[in-house]
Amino acid sequence: MKKQKPINYLEQYKLSAIDKSKYYKLFVLSFLFCIGTIYMLQMTNLSKLITPIRNLLPLSLNNNRSTSPILTSNTITTISNNQISRDDSFIDTKKQDQVEQLNWRKIIVKSGDNLSSILFQVGLNTNDVYKIVHLGKNVKPLLDLKPNQTIQFGFSNKIIDKNSLRQLDLQLSPTTNLIITATTTGYETKINIREIESRRAHACGKITSSLFEAGLRANLSEKLIMELSYIFGWDIDFSLDLRVGDRFKLIYEESYLEGNKITDSNVLAAEITNRGKILRAIRYTDDTGVSNFYTPNGESMHRTFIRSPVNFSYISSKFSPKRKHPILQTKRPHRGVDYAAPKGTPIIATGDGKVSFVGIKGSYGRTIILIHAGKYTTLYAHMSKYKNGIEQGKRIKQGDIIGYIGKSGLATGPHLHYEFRVNGIHRNPLSMTLPKSKPLLKKYLSDFKSKMRPLVISLDKLKDTTSPSN
Repeated sequence: MKKQKPINYLEQYKLSAIDKSKYYKLFVLSFLFCIGTIYMLQMTNLSKLITPIRNLLPLSLNNNRSTSPILTSNTITTISNNQISRDDSFIDTKKQDQVEQLNWRKIIVKSGDNLSSILFQVGLNTNDVYKIVHLGKNVKPLLDLKPNQTIQFGFSNKIIDKNSLRQLDLQLSPTTNLIITATTTGYETKINIREIESRRAHACGKITSSLFEAGLRANLSEKLIMELSYIFGWDIDFSLDLRVGDRFKLIYEESYLEGNKITDSNVLAAEITNRGKILRAIRYTDDTGVSNFYTPNGESMHRTFIRSPVNFSYISSKFSPKRKHPILQTKRPHRGVDYAAPKGTPIIATGDGKVSFVGIKGSYGRTIILIHAGKYTTLYAHMSKYKNGIEQGKRIKQGDIIGYIGKSGLATGPHLHYEFRVNGIHRNPLSMTLPKSKPLLKKYLSDFKSKMRPLVISLDKLKDTTSPSN
C-alpha cells in the first residue's frame, strides 16, 4: 500500500506575484486613505477624535507634521520610560484645556480644617501632599486657611490617572486666586488677579427719623452709611443734632467684576444739610497715597476727636452739674453723656490714643480709659465686653472699635457713659470746641481745586431721590 503524501496546507495559500501586487496596492491605498482622513479631521478641529489613531503611527511621521497641536518636534524634549515631557511655555492654558478636560471637585473649608486633612480628603497621595506643602512662601495662604474659603481641585479625567492632581485653585478674595499647576517636575504657583471695573454712582436722601433709616431708604449699604456718618462725625452729633427734613447727597464708587457688582468702594464727595447749614466734604489723595476729606476751601474735615463714640444711638442723659441718679435716687453731678443703644452695639474711640486703663471700675462696671496727646482723656463705661486684644498700653486709632454697649456696674439699661477730660477737668463733649487738624498743604491746593470743582458741580446737580443711580 502506497504511503499517502502529507498535505502541505501552506502551499494552498501561496500567492502568485500578481496576487501579491494586488494586496500591496490595496495596503498602500488604505494607508494613504487613513493619512488623508487624519489630515481632513485635523483641518476641521476634530483632533481629539484622531489622537488615539495618530499615536499608533510611527514617531517619524508625527515629527514631520509641524502643525500638530498634540505632539510636535517642538514640544518633545525627552522620551524615556514611555513618558513624553513637554515644554510648558509652548502650550498655553487654553490649549492645555483643549488637550485634557479636568474633573473638578469643590471643597468649602470648615472650622478645624487644615491643608493636610483636605488634601488627603480629596484623595491625594503622600508624595503630592509633600510637594505642595513645600512649594515655599507662595503657598502660605494654603497653610492659613479660613472657614468658608473655597478650594477647587482639578483631576485628570483619564481612568489610568484619575487621582492625579492637575490644578488647585484657592480663592483668596472675589478678585484674587492662588493657582497651583502640575508640571513635569512637580508643581508651580501663581497669583491670578482679575481686573476690577470702577463705576461712579450717587444717592440722595431726606431725614425723617435717623441717618441710618434714611440711608437704607435710599438703598445705601450699611458700609456707606457708616462712612457718611464718620466723614461728618466731627461736626455733627448724629444722636443729637439731626432734624427732620435734613438732607444728604453722596457721590461714590462701585466695584464691578465681570459685569457684576461686588462691593461699594470710595466715597468721592458728600453733602449734608443740617438745620439749614450746608456741609460738604471732598475726598483727596496726595502724592504719598494718603486720602482724607476736605472742605471745598481745603480745610480738613478731620478733627482730633469725633463728637460721638456710638453711631445711631440716642442720648439718654446729658452732661449736668446736678442730676438725680436713677438707682441711688440722690442728686449728684453727671460729668458725662449717656448714649442708649442695644446691648452689643460697637463703641469706637473718639481719638487716637493709648489705653491707660481697662477693667472693672466701681459703679462704672467694665471701663476703658484712653489718654490722648498727654492732656486729653476719654472714659467709656458700662460695657458688656471689651474688643479682643484691648489691653493697657495698646495704641488705638480714631474710629477703632474698643468695646460693646452693656449695663455693667450701676446701670438701669444698656448704654454707654462717656466722659471727656482736659488736664483732668471734666468738659461737656457736646458743647466744647474740638481742636482742628491741619489744613491741606499749599503744594496740593492747585491740584485739589482742579479735582474738586467737577465734584461740587455734580453735587449741585443732584436732585433728592430715594434710590441711588449710576
